Amino acid sequence: MFGTIRKHQQWLWVVIIAATIVSFVAFFNPAQNSLTGFFNGGANYGRLDGKPISQDALRSFERQAELLAHLRFPEGSIPAGFDVTALAYQRLFFDSKLKEYGITVSDEAVADWIRQYLMSQSRDAKNGQVNYDAFVDTFLKRFNFTETEFHQFARQEVGVQQLRQVVVVPGQLVTPREAEEEFRHNNEQAIVSGVFFSASNHVAAVNLNAGAIAQFFTNQMANYRIPERTVISYVHWNADQYRTNAEAALTKVPDLAARVEAAYQQRGADAFRDKDGNVMAKPAALLSIRQQAVDSQALGEAARAARDFANELYALEPVKPENLATVAAKYGLAVQQSQPFSESERVAGLEDAPALLREAARLTPDQPFTKPVEGTHAVYLGALQRHLPSELPTLDSVRARVTADYRRVKSIEAAHAAGEAFATAISAALAQGKTFDATAVAQNAKVVELAPFSLVTQSLPGLDPRVGLAVIKDTAFNLKPGAASRFIQTPDGGFVLFLKERRPVDAALVKAGLHGSMEEQRQQRKEEAFSAWYQAEFKKSGLEALLKQRKGDPSP
Repeated sequence: MFGTIRKHQQWLWVVIIAATIVSFVAFFNPAQNSLTGFFNGGANYGRLDGKPISQDALRSFERQAELLAHLRFPEGSIPAGFDVTALAYQRLFFDSKLKEYGITVSDEAVADWIRQYLMSQSRDAKNGQVNYDAFVDTFLKRFNFTETEFHQFARQEVGVQQLRQVVVVPGQLVTPREAEEEFRHNNEQAIVSGVFFSASNHVAAVNLNAGAIAQFFTNQMANYRIPERTVISYVHWNADQYRTNAEAALTKVPDLAARVEAAYQQRGADAFRDKDGNVMAKPAALLSIRQQAVDSQALGEAARAARDFANELYALEPVKPENLATVAAKYGLAVQQSQPFSESERVAGLEDAPALLREAARLTPDQPFTKPVEGTHAVYLGALQRHLPSELPTLDSVRARVTADYRRVKSIEAAHAAGEAFATAISAALAQGKTFDATAVAQNAKVVELAPFSLVTQSLPGLDPRVGLAVIKDTAFNLKPGAASRFIQTPDGGFVLFLKERRPVDAALVKAGLHGSMEEQRQQRKEEAFSAWYQAEFKKSGLEALLKQRKGDPSP
């Protein structure tokens, strides 16, 4: 069935044309599944639709969740906040609902979804042509997924799309009158004046009293606590060491010049620019394409060497960090030691491998080794040396930072106080029939005339970037014309707004924009309806409670 994808593809030797692909050799298999602890043999996984949830089913959907994570973050590690466990239960739920509603997805629909996905991810896809085989070789194999797993993932994606259409039909109903009212409301313009208070105007007046700074440090000590840090030893394989082999492999590619030319023609001359942003001459662009292929292959060779090293390291018993030096000596690799670091820090010598630091922060004495981790120019493998506990610094060791923080906090407090005083004065003045502008002048405050804006305005010229447009809109459209807001605090100070008038939307604009507005409202209602349906049904299925239990959440 998926031959239809291959049938319409154009063979392009994607390793050459896709700068983001790091190697045309299969990468090492992960040393371990990232959710190894998610499933424990013999555990009770609960019931769904009156039937026990099998371990195999959970494993399958956990794999789909991991695949989704890699599809979203193809160039780096999955962020810590990406909840793969919750996604696995979500996909288990959707599988149940697809069966309940009798939704069967055709092979043609799956193939079409895959084709559309690959086209959306490739700058090189033209006229509906994609290179499916290259995706399998350079993405699925890189992350140790099979074609079957990807097809199962795609089939559920299509099924959920069809399910969405079944359960959200009521949410599509939007009458023309409702649409027009909503459009007029969203496009009505607010004409606003404002007075803004910034902490920067109060910095010079802050008194840097030594006793006050010491007390500030005592009160805020938790903010200065040094986090737990990690020290690792590591080895690395620089891709430059494998360039000779990469060059040799490249010369064996049949019709190399023709393939490079095809890549250039498909991407177009505009895709190749020098460091100054100028379009490269064609010979330089062809050389650049060839260079990308060499770089990719060299990094792939480094990954292969790292994989072989890792296999030998992991097999050495007993497991201990010192084994890294033992195996490194055999391979003639230098072992280096990092400076202490927390997971979010940049580390000298490891700037190329932030993923290694995230891996290393989770090492334990029982599992002291990372898997081989790919950087831009090298592949790394680390071993835990020690975790340093969190500690509280002395004031003298962080005095400069504490003083800067004290000055910032006090200047913000001063800006807040000035804003509150102004808001009180404006409220009293308006009650007495005085104007906003005259009162501001009397208070030595500068009035800023904002450009007209509506609820759908995306940017406002001249607005301080530290003041969010969303809070400006929310404040203004909760005022009546002729009224002033209370003082609204912002991270850097705050503001008071005065609404002069609300200007109705022009009839011509209503006529021109109403159709698009109706479609947007329909889509929004569909999303709201599906979200409400999902939340209710997921809870009713019992999976929400099972997920909380799996995570150790005691809440009902």
